[in-house]
Amino acid sequence: MSSLSNRLLSSLLLAAGATGILGQMEEAHAALTKVENFALIDHEGKYHEFDYYCRNPEVKGIVLFVQGNGCPLVRKRVPELKRLRHEFEKQGILFGMLNANPQDEREDLVEEAEAYGIDMPILKDGAQLVARMLDIDRTAEALLVDTKTCEVVFRGPIDDRMSYQKERPEASNHYLKDAIGALLGGHAIEDPEIDAPGCKITLEKTTGQTARAYADHVAPILKQRCVECHTKGGVGPFAMSNYRKVRGWSEMIGEMILTKQMPPWHADPHIGTFSNDSGITDEEAKTVVEWIRSGSPRGEGPDPLADYQPDQPEWILGTPDKVIDLPKQEIPAEGILEYRYVFIDSPFDRDVWVGAAEVKPGNTQVVHHVIVTSEKKTAKKRRDISGQWISGYAPGTDPSGCPEGTGIFLPRGHRLKFELHYTVSGREEEDITRLGIHLLDEVPAKAFKTRAIVHSKFQIPPHHPEYSQSDVTKIDKDILIYALNPHMHFRGKWMNFSLKHPDGREEALLSVPNYNFNWQRTYHLEKPLKVAAGSELIVRNAWDNSASNLHNPDPTKTVGWGDQSFNEMFFATYTYVDAGGPKTVSQN
Repeated sequence: MSSLSNRLLSSLLLAAGATGILGQMEEAHAALTKVENFALIDHEGKYHEFDYYCRNPEVKGIVLFVQGNGCPLVRKRVPELKRLRHEFEKQGILFGMLNANPQDEREDLVEEAEAYGIDMPILKDGAQLVARMLDIDRTAEALLVDTKTCEVVFRGPIDDRMSYQKERPEASNHYLKDAIGALLGGHAIEDPEIDAPGCKITLEKTTGQTARAYADHVAPILKQRCVECHTKGGVGPFAMSNYRKVRGWSEMIGEMILTKQMPPWHADPHIGTFSNDSGITDEEAKTVVEWIRSGSPRGEGPDPLADYQPDQPEWILGTPDKVIDLPKQEIPAEGILEYRYVFIDSPFDRDVWVGAAEVKPGNTQVVHHVIVTSEKKTAKKRRDISGQWISGYAPGTDPSGCPEGTGIFLPRGHRLKFELHYTVSGREEEDITRLGIHLLDEVPAKAFKTRAIVHSKFQIPPHHPEYSQSDVTKIDKDILIYALNPHMHFRGKWMNFSLKHPDGREEALLSVPNYNFNWQRTYHLEKPLKVAAGSELIVRNAWDNSASNLHNPDPTKTVGWGDQSFNEMFFATYTYVDAGGPKTVSQN
């Protein structure tokens, strides 16, 4: 029995962790190992992480049923599984399913769930990493996890009523029900492991690949997905500079992949396509994790990372036409810092069109984000992000210029406003952030615009695990949307964008099921989206104000809008141009 057994089970369900079995049970399930943390997305696009559920003291156990489309022994067990859920859910037992069939895509799972009334999460294990760790090779097997010990304490069939091409009117042995009763009662489970009939799952064969995996398979993936940040001077906490470094960090690398924390790309791959997609594929994840599980062997061949240093130009977008140095900022060793605002007059004595603007932080250890806007010099110096958007920076952002034929208008007599947010590092630091501006030689055909969506009227109740809000922006003229950006703080759980067309049809544009405040991604659409006048852009979100959210500053507080990360925000932006009309001479 693999150590991931417990983890997968709980990630399925809504919560986990509570009283486990007594000491008398230890011998009965000594062979069942603990499960390492992992995360999967279910058939409805919802994110589930095992450790999150195990932190919930109200949940005593989790049942994970191995599902597979088309398997009669799965379809016929759904009614009984629902009856067991009805009986035990209020006692702290959660129910979910796992699908590791390579032939079952998400849309297939949605169709199967609708056809057979499956109303519990079906976690899709596309890389088969969880199934392999759980030693799962057949469907219709039920696993029961004690969330206090994080161990699989039972695995087997629901009962003995069904087998291959055989059915009895009634069951003689109710294996799963008896195991749940024993867990809840603190008693030993008599038969913790029973063979279960089910349809065979096709698992990819990995034998014989590990000897050449590092040089031929693993290092190229790390080079493409990881080394850009995990290099000397990069934002990653360590450098993947050679085999020895990678092997030393291999267990941590595996954990980050299993929990979908790294690489830091949080968009649901089933919704939308994005030009800056940096997510790891199921096949890549499988290659790296299976190599780690095999002991991270060196194998033959040269080390592709030994002499590799990713190109780190001073300016990602090229040498700017104008560079603005901000005044040096002193950052203390500890404490929570208020936002800082710096106002600098436009360095140009004429109207200009900006083709790109890149923020270059001087000290990435303490710069959390920078937002640059422009406004009239006569405007009141407000401490917010009002004005015309110019550029921004946060960990995970990808500097990019305006689309061809577009630009940002910066009039003469305007000033630039810099919003600076710093976090402490444990020692006193300094920062000199710079802004590089690239000018256009000609007036562009279109003005490139950024619009903010702000929904500030909310109060998140204490201990609420998923408090949701929504905001609707009406589109009053034809536009082309280029990018979307979600923003919340530490309690942010998920956010998605959809477009309601004038005919009432709603189209999903972006879903971020596992929002991470540490990575402020902007999601650039692979192709600009044509949006007709009369459409509505709908943004929905949820915050997690429960104690199970380890990032939560204080689950006992009612939380409203605020600049600091211990407050919250419902903030999103989209970039666009007007789809019709003559040349634009300003962004207003």
